[in-house]
Amino acid sequence: MAKRSTPKKQQANSQSSRRYKDFRNKARKRLLATTALSKCDKCGEARLSHTACGSCGYYKGRVVIDKSKAMDKITKVKA
Repeated sequence: MAKRSTPKKQQANSQSSRRYKDFRNKARKRLLATTALSKCDKCGEARLSHTACGSCGYYKGRVVIDKSKAMDKITKVKA
């Protein structure tokens, strides 16, 4: 284990809580900034900003993902 020096004076409770609150507020701001949701113009569902809508496939008023085609998932590999 790393040895740490002992503090010269006792830390005030208000200083400790202020430091913790500052860390908590910065973390909250980071989380809110990363998950910015916006409404889809076409269907009105929530989606991530600057990405195509997962339900209708539209982005900036045009079709990016064609949802009308049925996608068949490969579950087993035929031998």
